[in-house]
Amino acid sequence: MKSVLIIGGNCDIGKSLSEYFLDKDYMVVIGCHNDCNEYFKDVKYFKCDVTDINSIDKLINDTKKICGSVDILINLACICMDNSFLNKTKEEFLRELEVNLVGTFLCNQAYSRYIDNGLIINFASTDGIDTYNEYSMGYSASKAGIINLSKSVSLSTSNKVLCIVPNWVESSSTLSMSQEYLVSELRRIKQSRLITLNELVDGFDKIINSQFNSGDIFRIDVKEDNLWVEKI
Repeated sequence: MKSVLIIGGNCDIGKSLSEYFLDKDYMVVIGCHNDCNEYFKDVKYFKCDVTDINSIDKLINDTKKICGSVDILINLACICMDNSFLNKTKEEFLRELEVNLVGTFLCNQAYSRYIDNGLIINFASTDGIDTYNEYSMGYSASKAGIINLSKSVSLSTSNKVLCIVPNWVESSSTLSMSQEYLVSELRRIKQSRLITLNELVDGFDKIINSQFNSGDIFRIDVKEDNLWVEKI
């Protein structure tokens, strides 16, 4: 049986991807930083700090013990600490880079030390390309870094590397934001509506079942009110 490890998977996107892989008879393991919400009885949950290489090593080895190998690694772990440019602290900016970018680097590195010929899927954001705003500088910079990092890692490992770059998704964290601000942002970046979780999974399925090359970057967006998947 094949296996997938989703780091940072204790979120709406992680839950949706877990359902996707369970339906395909994968063994699913979730790494989560805080208390794990155990949504599925058939999923194994472990705590993991993506800023700590020892914690990542332990998670990968625990997954190997349970599953025999780790066929797919998905990196979802991220934080966002929005603040205006002049009020943004060094600590806030560095924390976003440490979790989002350095954490993704460490997960890619640890996986490549233990696994050959697997698949690494890094999640970035269109904020790393063209939907950035004045409040999310650290987040946007980290996501741009993940896109570039994915290309570099693809040249340095036997594993295939993909980077998936979605626009705003209809997750609980997005919906908990000020709706006035959210509507204004969607209007500003010309996104007609949020990407539903089902659409995100449909786009994900289309991407991983395509004839992709290691290092490819795929954007998931809404165009003319329809799901839009594009290699960039």
